[in-house]
Amino acid sequence: MPVPCSPAESCRMPGELQISEAVARGYPPAVLYLRNDETVTTEVCAFNYFSVFTKDHPEVDAHVWLFDGAGKQAGYFHRELGVNGQLQLQTSGLCPRVSGTVAMALVPKHETKLRPGRKVTTGYYAQYFSQRGAITLSHEREPVAAAPFPTSAWMQSYLTRFLRESGVVLVNSCMASEGASVGTARLMALNGTALGERALPEIAPMGAVRISTLDLFPEAERLIGADEGFALEFKGTNIASPFSYYEFANGKFSLHHF
Repeated sequence: MPVPCSPAESCRMPGELQISEAVARGYPPAVLYLRNDETVTTEVCAFNYFSVFTKDHPEVDAHVWLFDGAGKQAGYFHRELGVNGQLQLQTSGLCPRVSGTVAMALVPKHETKLRPGRKVTTGYYAQYFSQRGAITLSHEREPVAAAPFPTSAWMQSYLTRFLRESGVVLVNSCMASEGASVGTARLMALNGTALGERALPEIAPMGAVRISTLDLFPEAERLIGADEGFALEFKGTNIASPFSYYEFANGKFSLHHF
């Protein structure tokens, strides 16, 4: 009788490496935001840095997993990278209308010996291309977590004049079936005064959500008043480093880690 797939992993494709296997072998994939829609597309870029740090057998397998906002696996990609090999992957070619998370791991083809408990998280970049010509990028930040974890408070400041264009992207980097993200958001004045607080929507394991500031706090204009800036704070469980964003009516889009 077939074993059902966990919420964060789809059933195995031929030759596919599951994220849980990469984590178990000491190569947890790093997680970033994924956005492919009519406004923005995502490209992931990697370099085989084992070519620099490993003298013998530096070839690697690059594994990329794509998840929708609900944490359901929507795509998978694998490519071998040789000495100084590079990867530029337009994820819209795999999942043209999927926004959520992307995770990547570089795994040496000839297994290296890791000290017990040691992990090697893959460094890579994601580039976000607006259909109106804007380009922004982010490097990887958080490895996939095999078990739920608490989240310290993340806070970022914003410009009030772009309040209506501003928002946050929250990513759940936990793969455990019981690892949904829960938490709170606070609207803060720059002097540290809390202006408002609300519960966050639950985010499924390996899922993500993009929320505008005014969807979080509809009264934000009144609460912020004449101040030139404000801040958003997020804390709870299983929340990777959030992204602040501005998205303008002309299609320009920017994205930055907290």
